[in-house]
Amino acid sequence: MQTITAATPITPPSAGHTFPDPAMVLVEFSDQGLGILLAAHTERDPANRRIVLKKVAYIRLEKKGWGAFAFPEIWVQQNQEGLFLALEPRGGKIFRHPSRRRYEVSFLSKELFDCCIQCIKEHAATPIYELLVVLFASRPGFSIESGFLLAPDDYAAETEFTPADQWVATPPQFDSRPDRS
Repeated sequence: MQTITAATPITPPSAGHTFPDPAMVLVEFSDQGLGILLAAHTERDPANRRIVLKKVAYIRLEKKGWGAFAFPEIWVQQNQEGLFLALEPRGGKIFRHPSRRRYEVSFLSKELFDCCIQCIKEHAATPIYELLVVLFASRPGFSIESGFLLAPDDYAAETEFTPADQWVATPPQFDSRPDRS
């Protein structure tokens, strides 16, 4: 079994260029759930060929419920095996499941970002999912079927190369229902 690892060695970000802020990145699209990174600030780190997300909310939507957790920084990069992954640099853990395709990034207005943060505070997942559908459904390979977002089979669904002990922990769920609203 081949193991996915971050680019070795892990080097801190160099002075990068700022992209429009904030951003939403779809980092998991599997049968187990959807993983979304919502970043207040986004920088490009060209020396290390990655995007640095700052002040990040990790939102994981599952059939049985959903949860969110905050990280100060997440790196989005391509590893030596050619897979795209999101890495939590402090612990060196990878968000499940890496992707054969480049991760989709959508830049948000400050108002949309603030609305998403408010939804997290109110434990309301439905508006975040609906925004995700609107932002990503028209992208190449993505579509909507019966109101649900569909992604290409090789998008953020890689499982066989990543041992579970290298994953970022799943955020604690707010409750057993997907939405309180």
